[in-house]
Amino acid sequence: MNRAQALSKLNRSDMRNAAAERGTQRIFAWNRAHWIGMVVLIAVLLLLQWSSSMYLMPDEVLDRAAKNLFVWFPGMVLHWPLVLGITNLILGSIRSGSLSFPLASAIIGPLAFGCTNLRLRPVFPYRSWAQWWKLMHAESGHQLLVHSLIGSAMLLICYTAVAFICYAIGRYGLRELFVDPNPQTASGRLLTWIRQDAIRFGCWLATAIMYGLLLALTLRGGMAAMAAALLINFVIPPALLVINGIYTLRPASLTYPWKSLLFPLACTLVPAPMLMALITVYEDTCPIGSTCTLIGDRYLSWGSMDQVLHFVIVFAVASFLGFGVVWAVRWIVARRTK
Repeated sequence: MNRAQALSKLNRSDMRNAAAERGTQRIFAWNRAHWIGMVVLIAVLLLLQWSSSMYLMPDEVLDRAAKNLFVWFPGMVLHWPLVLGITNLILGSIRSGSLSFPLASAIIGPLAFGCTNLRLRPVFPYRSWAQWWKLMHAESGHQLLVHSLIGSAMLLICYTAVAFICYAIGRYGLRELFVDPNPQTASGRLLTWIRQDAIRFGCWLATAIMYGLLLALTLRGGMAAMAAALLINFVIPPALLVINGIYTLRPASLTYPWKSLLFPLACTLVPAPMLMALITVYEDTCPIGSTCTLIGDRYLSWGSMDQVLHFVIVFAVASFLGFGVVWAVRWIVARRTK
């Protein structure tokens, strides 16, 4: 082998190593999409931890907490796997997704729920740190630690399976259908329509998901109705403010402002029936001092209609304010640049 052949072989080897390294970096990359997904998951996780005390009501749950065993909450086996799966499905279906996200997202759940279990106690939601430290030095604390580790290990296995399976479905299924589909197929035509106005599609989709969640919680009733009440007070108004502001960034919003106002109008009127079902319908009895209509086995309280009107006004202010402020700024900038 002469010198030229040796150098050529060495160069080919370097190129293969560089390509392999780039492939590994792509597989285990970390970018803005991963940060956004992780922030969403951490926010949901903190909400589930904060609300875990709501589930310390059944006797069997209290009994497990009293015996320092691992307490299984509905959030662990229903809500968190659902959010985890949807997030990994989305990250797998976009080009910037990588295996780093399902790996990281599968780990944070068991860590959070394991720490939550270590501080739980019967009747009261959490031990103070001083009480927890004292318990860890006792024999019962060692038992609690062992059961928490076992429970967290089981959660890790389950969450890892959920995260990677959903990521694989998004990567090898949805990405092929919706990211780079054949333009002649139905999915290709749908993707072309979405890309023509991605902001419009994203805002309508986010609003539909938000109101769909409100409808599901309202229909379920019970503790879910409490979650719906938190949703209409603290989540939907700021979300409408942001979503309508983003919707105004469309070029068509400056060209056809009156037509674009249909979106904040829909954001205001669509939830009105849901608000009425959530606020005015009572399961057991008619509130004292209120006029009610019996519908089946439930009571419709007409005295609560002022609360429905209040939230409709709040949603209207948030929607039109978000739209109007951004539109005014864009209009002023457009006039100054002409």
